[in-house]
Amino acid sequence: MRLKRKAVIIFLAFALLFPALSPAQTVNFKEIQARILEYKAWLDRLGSNGSRYWVRLDGSKRPHRLYIGEGFLQADAGEKEHFIEIFSRFLAGHPEKNMLIDIFDPATGKWIGEYGFGGFRLF
Repeated sequence: MRLKRKAVIIFLAFALLFPALSPAQTVNFKEIQARILEYKAWLDRLGSNGSRYWVRLDGSKRPHRLYIGEGFLQADAGEKEHFIEIFSRFLAGHPEKNMLIDIFDPATGKWIGEYGFGGFRLF
C-alpha cells in the first residue's frame, strides 16, 4: 500500500511539473521559428551587404557585442531602437524574449550603447 501511494504521488508530481505537449504548443513552436527566420532575413538585409546598420557580432562574450555601421548612425532614434530590439529577440531565439547587447563603434572599438534591462541607451 505504501508503495502504491508513493507511486501515485510521484506520478502526480510529474504530471503537474511536466504537462504533456499539446498540439497548440507545437503550432506555437512553428510560429516562433517562422518569426525568427523573418528576423534573420530582415537583419541580413540591414547587415554589411545591405543598409549597413551592423557590421559584425561578437558572441564570444556576454552580453553580445554588436558593432554598428553607418546606416545605424544615420537612422532616427525610433529606427535605431526598433533595430536593436529585433536583433535582441533574434539572438534570444524567441519573439517575446530579449538578449542583452552591448553596442560598439567598429572604427574606434569603443562601447557606445547598450540594450538590456533598462531598455535601449546610446551614450
